[in-house]
Amino acid sequence: MADDSSSVKKVKNLLFSGTANSVETVKSFFNSQVYDEEKWALNMKLLRAAGMFAGSILLMRNYGDLMTI
Repeated sequence: MADDSSSVKKVKNLLFSGTANSVETVKSFFNSQVYDEEKWALNMKLLRAAGMFAGSILLMRNYGDLMTI
């Protein structure tokens, strides 16, 4: 749980910092999310779920009329 609070601190620091510091904060936050295997696994699950959701919306918008009885 200590990692979660550090991520929250990084996001708060990003929102309330200057532009030069915010670029470093974004890089740090990105690297902490991508290069940590546990966080990357969760992020991939979220990306897959969001992709399936968006794909199903596009499918229904384009071909929903073919599914009617």
